Amino acid sequence: SMLAALCATARAADTPTLKDAFKDHFQVGTAINRGMATGTAFRRTSEQLNKDIALVKEQFNQIVPENDLKWALVHPRPGADGYNFDPADAFLNFGLSNNMSLAGHTLVWHAQTPNWVFAGTNQPPGVTNAAPSPVAVTNAAGTNAPGRGGFGGGFGRGGYTGPRASREELLQRMRDHIHTVVGRYKGKIKAWDVVNEAIADGPGTNVLRNSLWREIIGPDFIAKAFQYAYEADPEAILRYNDYGLENPAKRRKLITLIQSLR
Repeated sequence: SMLAALCATARAADTPTLKDAFKDHFQVGTAINRGMATGTAFRRTSEQLNKDIALVKEQFNQIVPENDLKWALVHPRPGADGYNFDPADAFLNFGLSNNMSLAGHTLVWHAQTPNWVFAGTNQPPGVTNAAPSPVAVTNAAGTNAPGRGGFGGGFGRGGYTGPRASREELLQRMRDHIHTVVGRYKGKIKAWDVVNEAIADGPGTNVLRNSLWREIIGPDFIAKAFQYAYEADPEAILRYNDYGLENPAKRRKLITLIQSLR
């Protein structure tokens, strides 16, 4: 058994890490949760957490937070004092102290966005009284209805159904949020997923998911989000992020979106 252990150690020493194996080509990243960033075990034992952290440091040179830069966690309440930056700051410090590059996820998404972001005094289309509109308005059939596929349902769906903000109000909230979050980490978080999962699934002709962002602002909400992110950090790499792009029909919609943005 001693010989086997020595052989295993020798093999491990000869095996390059992921980040070293690809260092001449690209960075290799992973998502980390709040427990790893803060060193506090939540659903893991301390021993498991320490192994997680060691693996991240050993194998990867870029990190992104699982949740702590999503709107619901970093900006749960309205106004300039409605932010909670402590977990995101812990993510930043973990990456910087371990000489990793940092990516930010995500600025504008239909899910994990608090209800206050969309709330206002305007009734949804087709509603003449104060009764809330059905959830189906925000995710009509064929445009990413709830529960379609693994990620397609939108993890942490909000489902806001009440009176809505105006286009101008929602654009102002988006601008304030992006300027504040991206501005705080300017020059440190070098890449941002500006808009997440805005393309419709399925074979239909509609390019965009029927989200509240699209319904209230219009299809140019994507261009506006990129504009605000660029204003906040002109040096950052700004990305559109989505899943399922190995599907030719969805990929065609992505190309259509990119062409329209250009």
